Parts: sequence; C-alpha cells; structure tokens
Amino acid sequence: MTIEKFRSLFTYDQSKVGYVGVERECFTCDRTGKIVPLAHKVLASVKKGTEFGYELSASQVETRVGPCLLEKLHNHLGERDMQLNTAFADNNLFALHAEVAPEDMPLDVYQDPTGRYQEITKNMPREILSAACRVAATHIHVGMRDHNMALRVYNDVIRHCDELCEMGDGSHGERLSIYKQMAPDYEPKPYASWGEYHQVALAKGFAEDPRKCWTLIRISVHGTIEFRMFGATGSIDCIAKWAGRCHSLCIEAMETVETM
Repeated sequence: MTIEKFRSLFTYDQSKVGYVGVERECFTCDRTGKIVPLAHKVLASVKKGTEFGYELSASQVETRVGPCLLEKLHNHLGERDMQLNTAFADNNLFALHAEVAPEDMPLDVYQDPTGRYQEITKNMPREILSAACRVAATHIHVGMRDHNMALRVYNDVIRHCDELCEMGDGSHGERLSIYKQMAPDYEPKPYASWGEYHQVALAKGFAEDPRKCWTLIRISVHGTIEFRMFGATGSIDCIAKWAGRCHSLCIEAMETVETM
C-alpha cells in the first residue's frame, strides 16, 4: 500500500467544508424491552438509501443525517427520528437509545453483504465481541477541504478529546470503558505529516481500510474529521449541542490553518 493509494482512500467535497453529519446508533427491542437481533426487519421497512444502515451487531440500527449546515441539523434529526420510529412501529419493535446494553444481550453479527463484519469477527474473542455489541454511540462529522486541512485540523482538535468525552458521557464512563476493551488504540495521536500517518496505518493494520482505525477522533474516508466519543441518546438537543461544539472547534482550527 503506497502513500498515494492510501491518500486516495480519503475523498473531499470542497462544497461541504464545515458541513456537519451525524451517525446515530440504537438497539432494536421488542415490546417487553428485550434487545433482539432484528435490525434487518427495521431496515427492510425504511426507504432505500443512505439514511439508515446496519452495524456490526444485528441488534443495532444506524441513522444518518447530513452533510448539512449546522443550523439545519436539528430539523433533519427530527425528520429522521420520525422515519425511524415509523419503521420500528411497523415491526412491533421500538428503538432503545442506550449507551450500554446488558451483558446478556444477543451477540448475533449482522450478515453484512460485503462480508466485512464476518471477517472482523472471525477470530474475535467472545469478550471483545460482547464489548463491540454492547456499546452504542453518536458520531459527528465536520467536512474538510483537502488532505492538508484535515491533518492540521485533526492535530488541533485532538487536544480537546477529554473534554468531549466528558461532554458525551451518559453512562458514568461505562461505555468508554467497554469501548476501550475493544479498541486499546482509542487515543488519537498527532501526525507530523501524511507520510507519518501512512506509516502508522501500515503498522496498525488499517492502511487498506481506514475505517479500522478506532481512535475516538479520526480523519474519515468521507473527507471529514469524525468525533466518536459521544454516547447514544434519544435527545436531539444533546446531539445538536455536541455537534455545535465539534463544529466550533473545527472552525477555529481551520481559521488557524488559513493564517499559517
């Protein structure tokens, strides 16, 4: 994997610089409150497209919003919630926006048509699989202009990681503690250049697929800075607040980059 090939995996849309996107995870529950591996039924009930997707756990559904302007995020989140709740109701299920599921939840892996999840979990110890299935999060993206801006903004915002972890914690640290069992390399580190980032990716085994970089803040293949420390929540107000903070940190860093 050459550095040129590695860089080509990250694509940027200059018309979406500063736009925000949100990925929300939730558990699928039956009417008794029991978590059930029926994400496939919910996904079959929603419109085809990129607004909804699956996760590693067959008991989780992901909702996607954006990229959009920050001021429009709250409305878009509300619209997506209505669609999601309708899909759950159609299957006599409901969405559980909990950060941590019980230890006895089903550990069924979603039958990812690409085979990615099957490959990831093929030799995964049961305790690690449990950790991966039990936690649910909210991921926030902020669009970057190009590789250089992404790297510089990333290096600047990672110093706020602890602050953001505290802001997004609704389980008294339990979710992040479990997540760290699955992802011991959770802590984002600065990179002096894309060359250094490439070397780290090769050493850590995510050069071919940067989505296997599990740090709490990362440069995403979608051309964004991705913030991955926030817990699952049913509160749109909370998500909008988190997104606002991530957005402001990125804008401040962008302004610093522009003056360099």
